[in-house]
Amino acid sequence: MEETDTFESDVNSVKKLWWLHDSYWHATAVKELGPEKANELNLQAAERFFRSYTLMLLKEKRIQRPQSIEDLVEIFRYVWKTCFFDELYIHDPITIEGNEATWVGTTCNAFNSLSSAKMTEGYACGCQSIRNGVMKALKLKPLHSIDKSLIGGDDCCVIRFSFEPK
Repeated sequence: MEETDTFESDVNSVKKLWWLHDSYWHATAVKELGPEKANELNLQAAERFFRSYTLMLLKEKRIQRPQSIEDLVEIFRYVWKTCFFDELYIHDPITIEGNEATWVGTTCNAFNSLSSAKMTEGYACGCQSIRNGVMKALKLKPLHSIDKSLIGGDDCCVIRFSFEPK
């Protein structure tokens, strides 16, 4: 195996372990604080992390403030690629109509973990907080909706988000 392949494999493993840590943290918070408070803390932490991460990417000039919905889609793809493992969300279809994009996903590692632990009931999906953090850092209004959700019992997630500068 080449050194580059080993490095990419190691990075993917670290990402998996980080998200496993997140799952353990949430399960412990639910047990200790109850689902409502655990969800509140989880959503706050996710939004803050992704806002800070996006600001770091801007500062390091790895991304630029978007000028269009297409630019915003590319920023979300970059964030997904760097933060999630196994290329989660990268190849899922995104359609664009005017100033709105619709993403359809059929796999979610958080959903899979929560399902295995039988903890989907009462779980507040963190996807909205992730988008809030990214969009706020980019000085965009966080306009998005979850039309369908694996957590909600649907066969896929359908997320719509719009491009509108503040």
